[in-house]
Order: sequence, then structure tokens, then C-alpha cells
Amino acid sequence: MKSIRIILLTLIMLIGVSESFAQVKKSRKLQKADSYFAVGEYLEALELYTKLYPKSKTKTEKADISFNAGMCCRGMFDANGSLKWFRRAITSKHQNPIIHLYVAEAYKVKGEYEDAKEYYLNYKDLVPNDIRGENGIMSCDLALEWIETPTRYKVASIRYLNSRNNDFAPAYAGDSTELYFTSTREGTTGKEVNKNSGQSFADIFYARKDKKGKWSQAVPIEGLINTPFDEGSCSLTPNGRTMYYTSCQVIKDVDMGCKIYKSEISDGKWGEPELIKVFSDSAISVGHPHITADELTLYFVSDHKERGIGGKDIWKMERQSKSAAWGSPEILSEDVNTKSNELFPSTDINGNLYFSSDGHITMGGLDIFIAIPKGNGAWEVENMKCPINSSGNDFGIIFNGDKKNGYLSSSRKSPGKIDDVYYFYQQPLKIILKGYVINEKSSAFIPNVSVKLDGSNGEKNEVKTTDLGFFTFDLKEKTDYLFEGIKQNYFKGKANETTKGITENTTINVEIFMMPNVGNIEIENIQYAVGDTTLTEVSKVAIEELIDLLNENPITIELKSNTDYRGSDPDNLKLSQGRANSVVAFLIEKGIDEKRLVAKGYGETTPATVNQETAKKFPFLKVGDVLDPAFIDALPSKEQQDECHQLNRRTEFEVLSQDYGIKHNKFGDG
Repeated sequence: MKSIRIILLTLIMLIGVSESFAQVKKSRKLQKADSYFAVGEYLEALELYTKLYPKSKTKTEKADISFNAGMCCRGMFDANGSLKWFRRAITSKHQNPIIHLYVAEAYKVKGEYEDAKEYYLNYKDLVPNDIRGENGIMSCDLALEWIETPTRYKVASIRYLNSRNNDFAPAYAGDSTELYFTSTREGTTGKEVNKNSGQSFADIFYARKDKKGKWSQAVPIEGLINTPFDEGSCSLTPNGRTMYYTSCQVIKDVDMGCKIYKSEISDGKWGEPELIKVFSDSAISVGHPHITADELTLYFVSDHKERGIGGKDIWKMERQSKSAAWGSPEILSEDVNTKSNELFPSTDINGNLYFSSDGHITMGGLDIFIAIPKGNGAWEVENMKCPINSSGNDFGIIFNGDKKNGYLSSSRKSPGKIDDVYYFYQQPLKIILKGYVINEKSSAFIPNVSVKLDGSNGEKNEVKTTDLGFFTFDLKEKTDYLFEGIKQNYFKGKANETTKGITENTTINVEIFMMPNVGNIEIENIQYAVGDTTLTEVSKVAIEELIDLLNENPITIELKSNTDYRGSDPDNLKLSQGRANSVVAFLIEKGIDEKRLVAKGYGETTPATVNQETAKKFPFLKVGDVLDPAFIDALPSKEQQDECHQLNRRTEFEVLSQDYGIKHNKFGDG
């Protein structure tokens, strides 16, 4: 019995030793995987984690392996792989709540916003003080809104420039016919595989557009820039002769970090690179250079641990002239930089900064943002929305001079994996003006009116109204417009509109009112002292409208002054003629040609006839009533009689001709 116990104990010990030995072997492999992961060699780390996972015996180990494998996929921008491994980690009860944030981000990169929102909500509940949860929820709602109402930009794939590998970070060389970009396609200088991405090391390639707008086959640039390691994210001076670019060297399996270099082209070949010294500590990585059009500012990216805001930040260096030395590096403000990553800076000719970020609110992965300078280092930052941005990584945008087109990089075809170069352009605003021309007296629509358009941009156009008085124009943005209605027997009608400040497709509605110029037209508010011919100040203000009519319409008129029937006929005729003369004299004083004016006093000989407008104002009168002595004397009250006397004391005008000056113009006068 005792011997059996000894044998059993020995077996148990042997088994324990065997299990312990297996555990040691397993830990060594795990340590190796972890060491690959620690230095960013995600491809090799992931291969080891994948082999170790099914052999893992405990939930804790499975959770740790799953989490690290998910981080490898995240580092390689593989959203599907991230989801697979992170969800396994959650199933294995991994304790780090950040995993819910990473799952949400992976779903968002795939464009699955409802699932992403669910995990953002989980993360917000677990870590309520981290703003990334709340921002993530908001980003999902905004992304769906931006997809539903896209901006006027259109984005198109460029099949003949892209390969099956990564193609990204386009840069113009002088004009839009020469394009440089970074690629990991076949034909790069390096023959080894980048252990971070699983693809070839990147080189800078070049393509040229012919006169028909077709791009040549992209080829590696010639000269001394491309090496067996990563080169890319370049920027050229406006003359295309100088290139600033990123190079990330690895020497004896040691990552030396990324540096910015400058090179000059001669006879089609790029010369010996010159290191741009940014920080005194050469161990600090810098990259993504962008030289402004005036060559006085160099933007770049760095992950400076001590002076940085967080992740990778955008910095700049400035100089006083093209030949001067660069000044000290300055980090951009927190308007631009966040605790996450800001990358790929570029500028347009207006000095606006463009960059990509996964720290601001995005549609997924990296989004492209515009930052408008506000002075004193402040910026107004705005997401460029859909379709410039997508659920994938969107970055490296460049503009073609002052045009609203250019190129950008995106992984939208395979979210989070393969980058391609895309062409984008902005469709013009659709601003439509719809209008009606209306009779000011009868409120009826006026057909067959010539409506002329005159724009502050020099644009001119003319249309005719329909039978229903309708007209329409297509308008340009950022323009002031004058619309003028012209028709025989009507005074000109006018309306003003502007498209300045309009940023979305818009329909503008306008009404142009035109007054008939036939018959007697009363000038309201013409007043005189009793028995006097002198115009009051109120009367002069009223006559200003008549001056406008005369300036805008080539008419000659007869000024008619009328009195009521009280007083003698000779006195009333004299008084009315004097008053008509006063109006004409005032008009001449204001610059109206006296040949266009006839003054006529009618005394009490032409009593007023009630029109529709007068009948509405005075209910005791009917349309067609003639306010002669018999009618007025028959009215029941003195008040009504006085009102009728006032209606008779009126100043009117009648159009005698509608072509003053037109038939006298010489050829070339307009």
C-alpha cells in the first residue's frame, strides 16, 4: 500500500513537472510575441498570438492573447481582425474597459454605426469621465446625418494610378499635371516585408498627366531618395525643384525613427538628401512635412513625448526668407491637436490648414479637417464631412491651386486596410431664382414681361415671363444681383437679391411689382398751405418717388394739379397752375430735363373718380362715383364732404410718351 502511494506521488510530481515545463515553453513563446508587439512588429506578433490562442488553457491567458492580437490588428488598421480578437477578449472577461472603445471604433471604421454606438454606450457607462465615450456616440449620429446630406464634393477612384497595395499621400509638383505619391506596390527599392504593416517598405512614385488628361504609368522616382526602407509623405515647392519628404530607417533591426529630408532635382534625378534638423534630440521622430507655397513655413508631425499634447501632433517651423535657416519648432494649439493623432498637414493658397485626425469627432478612423486661421495661433476647425470623409481612414488631401478639386488618400474601399489615391472635385452650388411679376394696382400676374438680370460678377441675362407672370434664373454664388422688369405701358419694376453667404443648394423666391403707366397717376402726400403754391417739406419727400420713376423710365409726363370746387373758377385755375409749376420747378432742380415735363393746372374742372383702392379706404364711396358738386353736396355729413374735397385736391401725372431719349441715341451710346 505504501509503495503504491509512493508510485502515485511520483507520477503526480512527474505530471506537475511536465505541465510546468510546458507552461515555461508556452510563456517563452508568449514573451516572444509580446516583444514583437512592443516594438510594433504587429505582423509577426499576430502570427504567434494566433498559434498560441487555441493552446491556451486559462481564460485569463486567452483574454490577454486576444487583447494583444486585437491591438496588432488595430495597429495594422484591420477592422475585421480587431473585431474578431477584441470580442474574444470580452468573452474571456478581459478586465480593461478600453476594449469596448476599441470595438466601437472598429465597428465605426466598417460603417456599422448602430453597433458602434452600442459599444460607445458601454464604454461611457464603464468610464463615464472619458469624453471619448460621449464623443463616439455623437460621432455615430453625425456620421449618419452627413451621409444622408453630403456636401457638394464628389470623390472618384483613380484605377490607373492605384495598385493592389497601399498608395497614398499625393503631392503636386508645380502644377496639377505632375503627381507624386507614396506606394508599397511591386517595384519598390526594398525587398523585405515591413513587419509593422505586412507590406513592402514604401517608396515615392511619380506620374504625369498628358494633354488628354490621362495619367502615365506610375514609376519610382529616380535618384537618391528611395531606399530599402520607408520613404513617403512628400511635399514639393511650387517650382517642383525641391522635395521635402519622410524617411524611416531601420539599421540592424533597430528602428531609427523617422526624419525629414530635403532633396533637389537635376536632369530628372533627385540628389543627395539633406537632413532637416528639427529637434536637438535626434531620437525624436518627425515626418509628414508640408512646405507652404511661399516656402516660409514647414508643417510636420511629431510624437514628442515631453512637449507634445498627445499621440502624434502637428508642428511648424518658420523662416524669414527662402534662404534663411528654419526657426525653432512650434506645436500648434489644442484647437488642432488632441490627445490622439493629428497627421498629414497641407495648406491651400488661402492659408487654410488641412489635416487628418482620429482625436476630433470623425466618421471612422482618420477624417480630414479644415483649420481656418483666426490669428494669435487660434484656429477654427471643421470636419469636411461626407463624401470627403468616410468610415475608413481619409487623409493626405491636396488642392489644385484656387480650384475646388485635387487628390486625397482613403481606405474607404476596404475600411482600415488598403489605401488608395482618389480624385475629388466640388460641384457648383445650385442656386435657382424663381419669381413672379405682379401688377401693383390689381395684384394680377403680368405675362410677357422682359426680366433682365445684372450680376456684380458681370453676368447678364434676360428672359420673358410666362402667361402666369413666372420667370426663373440660375444664379452664381457670391454675387449681388439686380432684376429689372420691362414692359410697354408699365413702369419698370426692380428687385435685388444676393447669393453671398449661401453655402447649400438653394431656391430663392422673389416678386417684382410693376405699376401701369396709363391714365392719371396720383402722387400721394402732395401738400400746400391754404391758397398757396409753395411745396411743403412733406411734399418734397413724396416727389422723390416720382424722381426715381423719371430716372428709371424714359418717359415724358404732364403734371396735373387739381383743386376742389370751393372758390371761384379763375382763382382755382390760377392756384392749380401755380402748384403744378412748383412741382415741375422742383423736378428740374433735381436734374430732370425740362423737355420731359409739362405743367397743367385744371382747377375744379376734373373732379376725382373713385377707384377700387379709394373705395376700400372710404366705405361710403363706391367704385365709379364722380366727386362733383352735386355728389358732394348730397352727402349727409360735413366730415364726408371734407374727405371728398381732400380727394379732389390732388396732384397727378399722365405719361405722354415712353421713349424719351431712346430714339435720339447715336450708335454706340447703348
